[in-house]
Amino acid sequence: MTVQERPTRPAAETAPSSEDPPMNRWLAILYVLFCFEMGVFLFMLPWVPFWSRNFFAGRFPWVSALSTDYFVRGAISGVGLADVFLAFQEIWRLRGSLGMVHPRPGAAGKP
Repeated sequence: MTVQERPTRPAAETAPSSEDPPMNRWLAILYVLFCFEMGVFLFMLPWVPFWSRNFFAGRFPWVSALSTDYFVRGAISGVGLADVFLAFQEIWRLRGSLGMVHPRPGAAGKP
């Protein structure tokens, strides 16, 4: 039995394109908006009065105990901060493809 080698593609075909298709840019923008909105929502929601006065907290005592626990509130707010961080990280990653950053003149040859 012999081992077959996989055919290799030329470097031009395997190199990623620097120009993203427009749909990828729109999806990335939607992802940023979703992460930012969800992050702000999760960061703020545990600290509003509605959080501990809702149907589930009134119906189930263990939900009421969880909803008033500051550690649970802090953990959920932490997840919200992580979402906001993801949104800003994605903006930072996409700033070149969205045209937000332009190369400095004369800096092309410098390391």
